[in-house]
Amino acid sequence: MRTKQNSHPIIGISPGFAGPDPDRKFASAGRVNFCDLNYIEGIANAGGLPFLLGHTSDRDQMERYADHIDGLVLIGGVDVQPERYGQIAEATEQTPVPERDEFEFEFLNVFWEREKPILAICRGFQVLNIFFGGTLVQDIPSHLGPVHHLQSPGSTTIAHSVRLEEGSLLHSVFGETQIDVNSFHHQTIEKLGRGLKAVGWSDEGLIEVIEHEANSCLLAVQWHPERMRDSEQQLQLFKYFVDCCARERLEVVG
Repeated sequence: MRTKQNSHPIIGISPGFAGPDPDRKFASAGRVNFCDLNYIEGIANAGGLPFLLGHTSDRDQMERYADHIDGLVLIGGVDVQPERYGQIAEATEQTPVPERDEFEFEFLNVFWEREKPILAICRGFQVLNIFFGGTLVQDIPSHLGPVHHLQSPGSTTIAHSVRLEEGSLLHSVFGETQIDVNSFHHQTIEKLGRGLKAVGWSDEGLIEVIEHEANSCLLAVQWHPERMRDSEQQLQLFKYFVDCCARERLEVVG
């Protein structure tokens, strides 16, 4: 039986990945997993116990991860390989990382079967859509004209508003049908994946929030709430997710 010492829900974070790089100032000969501390602190401040997942191709290791964590966070990062959603790569400043793609899509195959909570942010939002069979617009300005959702130099300040569908999950979390968000992406959803529904849009009509019709603890947003933790409103997103993970943990203990 689990004790009070480990009663906080354990939440796995799928980190970034970089291979050996002679120009890197640390661990230049090694393979590196990395994660912005904002994600870790956002989960911890909401009552969760963050756990950084090491990328692996070992299916048994993935099964053990999925068995022991109570929820999963898919964080931001570089573009997904467009071949994964049936497109030819266009010119981009971002270079996909196959090792990360391979881990996240295979791990989602393992994790989704358990019907546990998932929080997907920015790249993670796009990964989920592709996982369920959806596609992306590879570059917003190239395809949709002067629509700019990539803040520079960072994404800590408000960039635009998002309209939430009344009665949607995030409407209930935030208590508002319109919220202000930051923005740091150059891709967007083209075709929605199976079982997903769009419930939040930018002024231009870009999808910013998706839910899953069969899992009320799947939260997916295109912005970066972890960088807006000073906003009490955005903190509610992490609190709701951690609460979902806590209920999952109680069910396992029970």
